[in-house]
Amino acid sequence: MNKMNQQQLLHFITEVSFALDDIALYLDTHPKCQQGLACYENYKSMRTQAVKDYTTLYGPLNRYQVNDCNYFDWVNKPWPWERECDC
Repeated sequence: MNKMNQQQLLHFITEVSFALDDIALYLDTHPKCQQGLACYENYKSMRTQAVKDYTTLYGPLNRYQVNDCNYFDWVNKPWPWERECDC
């Protein structure tokens, strides 16, 4: 994955997560589609790596990624409503 800043990486995670949800809906009705399954695994792999990269660089995205090294680290950073708007 090429170098992305925090905002770009978070946007990428959002996009890949949406794609995974969309493919999962397709697989609900086409569970044996090999192309769909391969596509799902590809996006799942991309998302897993992107989340790992984000967590390593910027801290956990949710409580399931908290460990001894970043325990409640997010309280030291701006809260979502304290950030500047991209409007």
